Amino acid sequence: MPDRRNRTGLWVSSLSRSRGFHLGVVFSRLLQTIKLQRDAFVWMDFNDRATGDAAILVAITQVLLAMGTGASIVGLLNPFTLIQLLISGLFFWLIYSGATYAIARFIFDGHGGYPFYLRVTGFAYPTLLLVIFTRLVIGSDILALAAGALLFVVIVATGITYIADLSREKAFGAAIGGYILVIIVQAILSGLRIF
Repeated sequence: MPDRRNRTGLWVSSLSRSRGFHLGVVFSRLLQTIKLQRDAFVWMDFNDRATGDAAILVAITQVLLAMGTGASIVGLLNPFTLIQLLISGLFFWLIYSGATYAIARFIFDGHGGYPFYLRVTGFAYPTLLLVIFTRLVIGSDILALAAGALLFVVIVATGITYIADLSREKAFGAAIGGYILVIIVQAILSGLRIF
């Protein structure tokens, strides 16, 4: 494909358009996801690169959540703290996606593979930032968590409805059931002591 001019009149190589992490594409798909537009979910279903983009969104959201809940930037520069924070977010992402996939696939007989559930969950993850803003406005941690989790579950359920060919009730059942299973797993693991 030959080089050509972009909208600003600059020459753009065809290689620079096809490789690398494109923030514009990711954030436009993120906005489409938040608006519950079908195009975003279809793109996630057919684009393997969306899994990596979802992982990056989870990592960025985890850092922003930590800063929004009072962690200092200096504290986040500690590599052990940062790694622990990122592992925590990735753990939630992987377990929630797996739980939701298992419920949708094996209990409700839905379609779609585990990577799609990873993508939808990753693109829904930034909505958990609502917890920070809701907590500032309302002042209640429980209501803030409920507000953040509500939009998260709505986005995941909408994606499941489009791709897994499930009714809205079953999709919401899978999304809420996945959240409940993650809470159970986290409660079990938090009670375990290694030493």
